[in-house]
Amino acid sequence: MKQEEKSLLSKGKIIDAAMKLFLEKGYETTTMQDIVETSGMSKGAIYHYFQSKQEIVVYLSNYEKERYTSRIKELTAHTEMTAQQKISQMIAYLFSNDTLSILTKEKWAEKVPFALLDTLRNSLNVLSGYLEEILRQGTANKEFDCKYPKELAGVLILLIDIWLDPSIVESGYEEMCEKVDFIALLASRFDTPIFSAELTAQVKEGLRVYYACI
Repeated sequence: MKQEEKSLLSKGKIIDAAMKLFLEKGYETTTMQDIVETSGMSKGAIYHYFQSKQEIVVYLSNYEKERYTSRIKELTAHTEMTAQQKISQMIAYLFSNDTLSILTKEKWAEKVPFALLDTLRNSLNVLSGYLEEILRQGTANKEFDCKYPKELAGVLILLIDIWLDPSIVESGYEEMCEKVDFIALLASRFDTPIFSAELTAQVKEGLRVYYACI
């Protein structure tokens, strides 16, 4: 096994142990010694990769950001899916990903310096560009008639990625559901009805699971 593969495997064990503990005990009460014991690795091996819990959260948040960006890029280039299907998968991913759910529950943005700013920049400068292209594809395919793909993409990304993040915006479950309905209505008012009843229900279920765990 190559050194790079060994490193990824070791990091994977550490991350799995940390996520298990964050879920069971919470970030604040989890110690690095807990992670050492749960992972079954030596203290030296763990500190070789991560000096603190915060570094683990930084790694996770960056990993998930890159993973999500890559997924959207792949969806944008997919030629056998409708624009509606692509957008549904983009949005559903955010509300069905266990790692993102745990990071949200543990208020990741408060633990990683400049995390929120970095997320905003990636969302508005990178993700919105991919969503804009998908909206243009949908308009070209006559799925909808989006006259402002660039502007709508930016607004939707901001609302979905930030406004619906319970770790950033303090809202109860019922209020969050109303926000989901508002975003769906807003998109449809711009002749871009991308929120199907199924997708809306899926997003609300993801939020329900989150609120049930806090």
